[in-house]
Amino acid sequence: MAAAAESDPLLPPARRASMLMDYLGVLRATHPPERAAAIDMGAFRRGLREPLGALLPPAGEPADRFDALRLFDEHGVLRDAVEDLCREHLVPHPALERHWTWGRVRAEQEERRLYETLRRLSPEEYRRARTLLCEHPAGGLRELRRAWDGLWMRFDFFETVSDWPWSRLEGWWYPCPMCRWPMRVVAHGSTVDVRCEAHAARGVHYRCAPGGRGSGPVPLVGTGRAAVAVQGVPATTEHLALTRPVWRYGTLPTLLELALRDALVGLPHTRVGMWPGTVRPDEYDLHIEVTVPGRRRRVWRVDAKAWESTTALAGMLEQRDVLPYALTIVLPDHQADDRHFLTARLRGRRMTVTTVGRLVAAVRAACGAVPR
Repeated sequence: MAAAAESDPLLPPARRASMLMDYLGVLRATHPPERAAAIDMGAFRRGLREPLGALLPPAGEPADRFDALRLFDEHGVLRDAVEDLCREHLVPHPALERHWTWGRVRAEQEERRLYETLRRLSPEEYRRARTLLCEHPAGGLRELRRAWDGLWMRFDFFETVSDWPWSRLEGWWYPCPMCRWPMRVVAHGSTVDVRCEAHAARGVHYRCAPGGRGSGPVPLVGTGRAAVAVQGVPATTEHLALTRPVWRYGTLPTLLELALRDALVGLPHTRVGMWPGTVRPDEYDLHIEVTVPGRRRRVWRVDAKAWESTTALAGMLEQRDVLPYALTIVLPDHQADDRHFLTARLRGRRMTVTTVGRLVAAVRAACGAVPR
């Protein structure tokens, strides 16, 4: 992960420095104290571009040592084999657990891999992939292959639903009606709840219907305001879903962006573009332009964020370079109370913070649409 951060030309310098400090702390914890003190940031960054022997902790066994391994090729490009080595050899370590849980390490790797894959796409492919992450995050293998088409072999971010015991109810899984990803099954004694991790607070939760079970999926009774009828799907090896980190950091933000677009499309004098960047399609998410004859043109460059922790989001945004244009950070409506905290943290960075509902109201007012 340190090598990936070191080699990413699009990573803001402050963000890179923060990540490398984190990784250096993990590496130092694998060494005896007297050796750890000698590995400062300079030694760490040099060691990433040299044979790895100087950075590795003492070996318990001679097998699978990587003393001579180089992470970068002769042109300074991260070697393709690094990802394979991470998949094959990176294992939990007590020192790692003190800094990060194993789950966090896997999530960090998967999130980085997603964004690196997206960045290698053309602008057209990027926009299509972002939409597919939202519209087809789970389903039957044939259905997914048909939907993803030429992008299927480039997006190996799917796992078999049958390997996720938390999503199965007597051999069936249930897609969330909002995000289409498998909902979680939670048993409380004789009661079984089924709910979406991301949308339970918005009313996507169910309970098993008592009795009347046949050979098909267990019927669910909606217990939330957004619990529309859902059909159970067989939890077989032929049914796949995006990994949790990709769903969390790829699907959920895209849902927010598309919901915002759908609320604005069709308004008078208003033009909405999705992922409009030409050099980097992920530069920001929506470009909203309102041009009313006789009035000043209004423009919003929107970056939608679906983070659980507003504090963590603030830390990430503070590490960005100051932008050459004004950026509007949009939060889900249920995080309306957090916008004041985020605004205070981002003061002086050319960023304003609002929510989906507030931005829609502002655009409608600017274009002269009748208020809802």
